[in-house]
Amino acid sequence: MDEFERMLGTTDNHHMVDLTVIARPWNLLSSLEYVDIERPLKGKVLEMELVGYFLESSPNLQKLSLSLHDSPKKGESDILIELLKFQRLSSSCQIIVRRSS
Repeated sequence: MDEFERMLGTTDNHHMVDLTVIARPWNLLSSLEYVDIERPLKGKVLEMELVGYFLESSPNLQKLSLSLHDSPKKGESDILIELLKFQRLSSSCQIIVRRSS
């Protein structure tokens, strides 16, 4: 198991079950320019923490793309408001929100 797998916590069926950051991989974050989260977000705490981690810890991040899940649990506008509250280490970072199909 490599450091990335230990950091994310995986199971045999390769689904992410937990997010625990044991050590911040600063060398990765300092060179990170683009993040595309393919799985639609539902606004769950761990999902939002992951997005916040990228925004708050990546000085060269130019674009973070994600899509939102159509969920009655948490409204789209509530999730967008949460996204806007995150401080961005990169002042030029754009957040691109796609609609899930």
